[in-house]
Amino acid sequence: MHKKVLLAGLYSTPILIGSHPKGLIGSVTRTFDVVIAGAGVNGLACGAVLARAGMTVCVLERAPWVGGGAVTREVTLPGFKHDLYGSSHVWIHCNPDFTEIKRELAAHGLEYVPSEDQITGHPDSGGGPGIVIYRSIDKTVASIARYSENDARRYRRIYDDFNLVRDGFLKAFFSPPVPPSLTAQAMERSREGLRRLREFSLSARAWVEQNFSHDFVRAVMLNWALAPQILPEQEGAGQSFYIMIPAIHVFGQSIPRGGSQQLPLAMSRYIEARRGAVLTGSPVSAFLIEGGEARGVQLADGQQIRAARAVVSALDPRQTFRRLIGPEHLSEDFLELVDAYSFGRISICRAHLALKEPPRFTNGPEMSACAFHRIVDSTPQLIKQYAEIAQGIPPSDPFLWSACWTLMDETRAPHGGHTLIVDTFVSNWLADGRTWEELKESYTREVLLPKLRQYAPNIGAETILGCYVDARESLEAANPSFVDGTTNGGERVQAQLGYFRPFPGYAHYRSPVRGLYMTGPHCHPGAGISAAGTIAAKVILEDLARERRRV
Repeated sequence: MHKKVLLAGLYSTPILIGSHPKGLIGSVTRTFDVVIAGAGVNGLACGAVLARAGMTVCVLERAPWVGGGAVTREVTLPGFKHDLYGSSHVWIHCNPDFTEIKRELAAHGLEYVPSEDQITGHPDSGGGPGIVIYRSIDKTVASIARYSENDARRYRRIYDDFNLVRDGFLKAFFSPPVPPSLTAQAMERSREGLRRLREFSLSARAWVEQNFSHDFVRAVMLNWALAPQILPEQEGAGQSFYIMIPAIHVFGQSIPRGGSQQLPLAMSRYIEARRGAVLTGSPVSAFLIEGGEARGVQLADGQQIRAARAVVSALDPRQTFRRLIGPEHLSEDFLELVDAYSFGRISICRAHLALKEPPRFTNGPEMSACAFHRIVDSTPQLIKQYAEIAQGIPPSDPFLWSACWTLMDETRAPHGGHTLIVDTFVSNWLADGRTWEELKESYTREVLLPKLRQYAPNIGAETILGCYVDARESLEAANPSFVDGTTNGGERVQAQLGYFRPFPGYAHYRSPVRGLYMTGPHCHPGAGISAAGTIAAKVILEDLARERRRV
């Protein structure tokens, strides 16, 4: 019997997602080759790779819909489809292990709409023309050159350098991480390598100040680099620029037609078409550990679902190892690592707007044609905001990110209507004792929207048809893996990156429990819609192949 799931008004008829034999709960135990807890993008990508390899896969999700951090819902008015969390799809297009599956997902409803020309607009309220990042490197360099010829040339050199590291980047990004000493050993053998190693160790602010000269260009580059919720002075961020800048031109940016959730929906159908199941409304209450080995899960309703070959957790480490596995199965040393894992102190305050018309930016039609904008006044503004975040103060003059995806995909709103995301980073705690649940509406009304109107004056009472706001409490309530309202799967500090993510000695996607694997943004390479669950799937397939050879 199929379980019908109505995705919050996203569709006019219920969608069948998996099967859940409620009438047989307690009397029948179902068995699959692999059981995965968490139907976010990474969990489903892991399941899709394993299903493609011929395994039967069951993916379990506590929410009444799939998607995790890629969810589309009508939260303002009927017909206006809002991407609640992740919405811009960049890194998934450079995942070599997802390429073939991505093509096959077209038969299951996935259609990507690419940004053919403008990708990101950086409007300027100080009298300048603003900077537009285009798919074309030449047009982008010309846009930067209106502020600084030297900065434009430096941007071009960073892009050109990507050809030297592209293959290595793809391998490192979508494979289990290697010890950090290997990279250092390889680079320290030459003067150029040592110089680059030094640049890699810089903070984002120091790198920007050493590589660009114009203040607005610096502000644009720094704002861009801080998107993964790193801090301006945090060391070790310099290396990200050599990937961040060229990747947007090489791999592009796109969105799924109909909403970001079309990606996880298509992967769910893909798994089900290969004898698998994706069960929503099915919270896991415990991982089944027998003889020191993971053998399945127990659901909150008492049903057990067994795994013949492997179990995967796509949930955050706190849920997996502190709530769903008894301490008798884990060492004290490991539990200390779990308790020390930091999710960070940065959350977001995000407003979803239903609009009569799209934003019209004061920098003109070229800027207004961009669907996505990073809005920042200056570097001092950025530094002040992070100082306020550190003090638990709501940012008084925030930078903004905005996305009007209906400029690219008209199916997301009724005819003539538009959707808009407007958000900024905030502290997930408030020094005065208030909660963001109490503050989010007034902060949106009194700070976020007035700031947006400095750049797009037409977004006011006459154009806003509806508004929905998310902040710390509502984020975590919607998805417990958004721990304390953080949305990046864990703080991106050097002690939690690469070979140390999520824990030293466990960056290979294998947990200390035999047969239990990990995937999700708390694992390498971190947050972002990259379908990095493919890495855990490869590890599982390699382990199973090794076991067969031993037999």
